[in-house]
Amino acid sequence: MRRLEKLHPFTQLLFFALTLIVPLVFNNPYFSLASLLAAVLYIVISDGRKSLKTLIFSFLAVLFVGVFNMAFAHWGDTAVFTVKDTAFTLESLCYGFNQGAVLASVLIWFTLLGKCLDSERVIYLFRFSPKLALIFSMVLGFIPRFIRKAGEIRDARLALAGGSSPDGFKEKVRFTVQNFSALVSYSLEGSVITSNSMEARGYNPEAVRASRFRISAYDTVFIIITAMITVFLFVQLAAGNIKFVFQPVMYTKRLSLPALILFFIAELYPFFSILWENIKWKLLSVKA
Repeated sequence: MRRLEKLHPFTQLLFFALTLIVPLVFNNPYFSLASLLAAVLYIVISDGRKSLKTLIFSFLAVLFVGVFNMAFAHWGDTAVFTVKDTAFTLESLCYGFNQGAVLASVLIWFTLLGKCLDSERVIYLFRFSPKLALIFSMVLGFIPRFIRKAGEIRDARLALAGGSSPDGFKEKVRFTVQNFSALVSYSLEGSVITSNSMEARGYNPEAVRASRFRISAYDTVFIIITAMITVFLFVQLAAGNIKFVFQPVMYTKRLSLPALILFFIAELYPFFSILWENIKWKLLSVKA
């Protein structure tokens, strides 16, 4: 079983907080690329070929944000090309690429977070507010269920129409609205059924619950190391040792290499943990 998925929920939350907050707060291309590269390696070794769609979407997100920013933000001294009196600059393009890398990495890490934190772990983390934990857990469960149900409704209506899609803009809009109406009706009915079922089974949000999660020695060491890395990164940021300038000319004002290396190593932990387990499994298979 994968090491990250076996960790304590609080340990997982702390790790993903580091992976999500640092790229957003630092706004530095070195840290953005490190986070994106680690996320890509993790999802590739975790999902294999299933990760292809996510990788394509991430690449398109980086490309789109970069081009979009260059098209509407005309600051910087290095002109790539000029249309009439408007200069499209390298600085705005690279800044857009950086923002796209942050967006792509955050989306991938959120995808991986959803795989690690199941409903039981969410309820445990929010046990200080049982009602909030229940709502959050149910929302996480409803999203994939509604997406799946929307596909079923669409396929059923296409089958009733002989398998042919509606022609014309008005017909497509009507088809979409009717599908959405059916999905809303299904969701409302499902909510009532869920509520009645929970009431019939005697659900009590204030009841005392037993938990199978215990913080192990490995979790303790992991939490201490992650907390120390996080504190070190933000101390370096507050001291002005991590700063990249995008305008009017791009250059690295100050870069703390120890901070970058520590962050990248921390981000690569899930990848190396799965890689090590795969190597051990193959070695055991050869010995057997």
